[in-house]
Amino acid sequence: MKFPELIPAKFLRRLNRFVGEVSVEGKIVFAHIRNTGRLTELLKPGNTVFLKEKNSGKYPFEVLLVDMGSSLVCVDSTITSKLYAEFLNLPVRFEPKFGEHRFDLMYDNRVVETKSVNLVEDGVALFPDAPTERGRKHIQKLIELSEQGFEPQLIFVVQREDASVFSPNYKVDKPFSEAVQEFYNRGLTVKAFLCDVSLREISISREIEVIFLKDG
Repeated sequence: MKFPELIPAKFLRRLNRFVGEVSVEGKIVFAHIRNTGRLTELLKPGNTVFLKEKNSGKYPFEVLLVDMGSSLVCVDSTITSKLYAEFLNLPVRFEPKFGEHRFDLMYDNRVVETKSVNLVEDGVALFPDAPTERGRKHIQKLIELSEQGFEPQLIFVVQREDASVFSPNYKVDKPFSEAVQEFYNRGLTVKAFLCDVSLREISISREIEVIFLKDG
């Protein structure tokens, strides 16, 4: 996935879940954040971020990348399904709906839910970084679909390069993590992938191991 030309900026503060204050060449502006996670390890005052210009909406910029030194981190959580579709290189249907639930994509008999992973601690990619009741309900519905003959998949896309394994984040959201464990124990597909990230593009690079690192 190619990026347009990005604009370097200094992150100042997060005003709410969707808006951050940044400094571009000494001028303070607001930027949209397409991620409802906490991102406290990433969006720290003084960190270098890279912005994408927006042609519409309330704010002129979007925070796309954060420079963590060891890796550029993409914080746009809305692109994971497209990234995975590019990686599959197969015809897919986006946003299939089953009852009240809408999932990210579907191909053949496979119903896929993707998750954007931004947090890495000591080489372990972790999701979520904030409790997600919606995410847990999605997993429950996927389990139901497996009992109806579908092949559901949970795909965790780590939008950075500096992780060696992935684990559900029991410390932050134990119910969600236990739901992922149940999904896995049923023999259903749980996979995690790293991304190559540069100022020009992002793409899924390779699969990493999924472990279940329970707190304590």
